Order: sequence, then C-alpha cells, then structure tokens
Amino acid sequence: MKEKLLKGTIFLTLAGVFVRIIGFLYRIFLANTLGETELGIYQLVFPVYSICFTLYASGLQTAVSQLVSNPHYKYSKKVIKTGIFLSLSISLALSAVIFIFSDFISIHFLFTERTSDLLKLLAFIFPFCGVTSMINGYFYGLREAKVPAVTQMIEQLCRVGFVFVIYISSICEFSSKVAVAGLIAGELSSNVYNLISLKRSKVKQLGRLTVKKTKIAKAILKQAIPLSGTKLVIALLSSIESVLIPIMLTKYGLSHDDSLALYGVITGIVLPFILFPGTITNSLSVLLLPEISKADNENNRARILQTTKITIKYSLLLGCIATAIFLNFGKSVGILFFHSENAGKLLTLLALSCPFIYVSTTLASIINGLSKTHITFRNTVCGLLVRILFLVTITPRYGVYGYLFGLLLSQIIISILDSVYLIRHGYTEVELFRWLVFPCVVLSVSIYLCRMFTQTLCVYFQYERDFASLLAMIPALIISFVFFRAAGLIRKEDLT
Repeated sequence: MKEKLLKGTIFLTLAGVFVRIIGFLYRIFLANTLGETELGIYQLVFPVYSICFTLYASGLQTAVSQLVSNPHYKYSKKVIKTGIFLSLSISLALSAVIFIFSDFISIHFLFTERTSDLLKLLAFIFPFCGVTSMINGYFYGLREAKVPAVTQMIEQLCRVGFVFVIYISSICEFSSKVAVAGLIAGELSSNVYNLISLKRSKVKQLGRLTVKKTKIAKAILKQAIPLSGTKLVIALLSSIESVLIPIMLTKYGLSHDDSLALYGVITGIVLPFILFPGTITNSLSVLLLPEISKADNENNRARILQTTKITIKYSLLLGCIATAIFLNFGKSVGILFFHSENAGKLLTLLALSCPFIYVSTTLASIINGLSKTHITFRNTVCGLLVRILFLVTITPRYGVYGYLFGLLLSQIIISILDSVYLIRHGYTEVELFRWLVFPCVVLSVSIYLCRMFTQTLCVYFQYERDFASLLAMIPALIISFVFFRAAGLIRKEDLT
C-alpha cells in the first residue's frame, strides 16, 4: 500500500507539472491574442467560478475520498453515486442562478457589464466539473492517482486544443468567449474520461451494501460542510480581492478599460509567471505532506526536523533564484514573451515576493501534514485581509504599487506566522542569512557581472539587446551553483 501511495503521488506530481507548463504556455498565447483589456475581462469571471466550485465540489470531493477509504464504507460505489447526486444538485442550482442573474452579477458584483455573456457560458461548466471532482475523489480514496492525473492532462490539452483550433480556423471572432468555451470543452472531455474510468473500475464492494443512501448522504455532508465552510471563507476573500483591484485602480485615476487591462496583466500574465517556478515547490508539497504525516504519527521529531529544514532551504533557494532573475531580466521577459512593457515592470516589482510565495507553500504543507489545518487557515486569512486592507486604503492613492506592496507584505506575514508556529513547537529551524541573504547576494553579483559581459558582446556583435541579456542567466546560474556547492548550501546528502 505504501509503495502504491508513493507511486500514485509521484505520478500525480508529474502530471501537475505537465499541466502547469501547458497552462503557462497557454497564458502566453492568450496574452498575445486577446490583448490586455480583454484578458482582464476574462480573468474577472474566475472569482465567481472559485466561489461556486467551493460550494459544489471542494468539500464534497474530500468527504467522498475519506469515506471511500473508510473501512465502514470501503469501496462502496454508493458513496460515489451519492456524492455525484449531491454535487449535481448543488451545481445545477448554481448554474441556473448564475445564468439567470448574470447581468446582475456582472454589474453589481464584478462591476463590468461585459462579463455577463462570459458568466452565462461559464454556468454550463459546473455540472461537468462537479461530477469530475467526485470521481477524482473516489479514486483518491482508493489510492488510484492515475485517473485524476490523466484527467488533469486531458482537461488541459482539450481546453488548449479547442481554443487553438478556433483561433487558426477563424470560425468566429476570437475573444474571451472562446477562452471560456475552451473551459467547457476541457471539462466535458475530462468528464467523459472519468465516467468511462468509473464504469471500468473493477473494485469489489467490500463495504456494507445495506447502508442506505440517506445515511451516506448525511455522512458526506457532515464532513463536507465544515471543509467547504473554511474554504468558502478563503474563496470569498480572494474573490473580493480580485474584484477590488480594477475598482481601486479606477479610483486612483485610471479609466475603466485601463484598469481592466492592468488587472489582466497582473492576474493573467505577471502572477502566473511569478508562480511558474513554484511548480517545483507545489510538487514538493504533494510529496511532503504524507511524509510529514507519517513521521508525526510515528512521533519521529528528528525526521520531521530534518525534512522541514531541507525543504524550507530549497524553497527559499528557488525563491532567491527567481528573485534575482526577475529583478535583472523582468523587463526583458515581459517584452520578449508578452510584448508588454507593463508586464515587464510588474515582474520586476513582484520579484521580491518569490522567496516568500514559494516557502509559504512548503510551510503550509508541513503544517497540514501535522494535522493543524486550522493554523494554515488562520494565517491565510490574515494575509488576505492585509491585501484587501492595502487595496482599499493605499491603492487609491498610490495605484498598482500600493497593491503590490500589500501583496508582498501579506506573503511575508503568512511566511512569518507559519515559521513561528513550526519553530516554537520544535518542528523546524530556519537559517535566514545562510538560506536567504547569502544566495541573494551571490546570485545578484553573478547575474550583474554576466549581464554586463553579454551586453558588451551585444554591442560588439550587434545582437538583440534583450535576447543577449536573457542569455546571461545561463552562466550566472552555473557560477552561483558552484558557489552554493562550495559553501555546502547544496548537498548530495539532502536528496537521500
């Protein structure tokens, strides 16, 4: 069983990395084809999607997974059937509400009337997404991670494939509606695969088949409601933050279209780019949680301490590398990949947040592995409230810089709160100078020297300046790696 769980986790992690790479390339495509304002309008529908998903899928999926793995209901397909029924009931009701009241929501909640048609399209996705989530939860409970992993890949490939085919065939005008239709195509395809996988599932009914569906429904809801409640709070706060960004930028003095364009650049280009290296820490977190949970159950403090120190160190190191790269090459990256000066400037400004964003993912996974999810919930809410506070009070006076500073400060606060909890209870130790300050200094000096050298070559050989600057990253990273190895920051023993 342990070997099966490890293989499943690795498979799911690799699938997640693949999905994020495809998604990252897809965002570059959307940014270059939709334009900044249209991208902003497209991004505005996701707060609604996030809230609805929390209600019809998030908690229910976890509850189905836990019940399926519970010996009392073990492998009973009554659980998955009941879960699908509950999710479909909620999702269909939400679909009807969103479709009927799309104009009201777009005007009074999103404050952008042009999102109305997008919301009507988005409403069709909820039932498919709900069924897919329940089936994924069923297979998670069986420790069969292959089906959810393949589901992710099918959804992403079909979504991107559908949109790309529409784009190259010029069947209709390419707009944000096509991008939302791509979401439907991806979910429908993954839903078909999931239903086929469920039908082919050969798992025997080992549970008590006499259990009534009403009793199972009560058991699912008993677990799902508290989970959905906490996630709903986070989803609501995140949605409020997203909706407030263009509103507060308008109060700063930008036109509505310019505010939407800047919002599109931040949420559709800059943040995904900043988060992209975090694919590694997200994958690490997937593997980390069961490892910490196992060590905690065995009361093996030494193992927990060793594991947390290593993962925190490499998360901070990855963050330092990303910070140094974005600080030095942010403008070049924005222009080269997105043809946007705004994206380049914002990438540079957000560079300092990378170590804290990446390490907070790792810290949250460690705390969750210790079964202290209420700690991560509390700390995440604190961070979101700080961002919202800066949005409302600082952004109208200082524009996007006020929001970005609030974003940086909130990530620092979350990281500090998580770290303090772990250090106070003896679960980890943090060497800030060695793991954060020293790598930043080495990387900054290496990149600066290599950049000066490549720019000199650029003038001499008449190369493109931005391209030559990006080439400087390769030797700079090699030089930094040598320094890290010499200082004992990167060790072969850490991987064993």
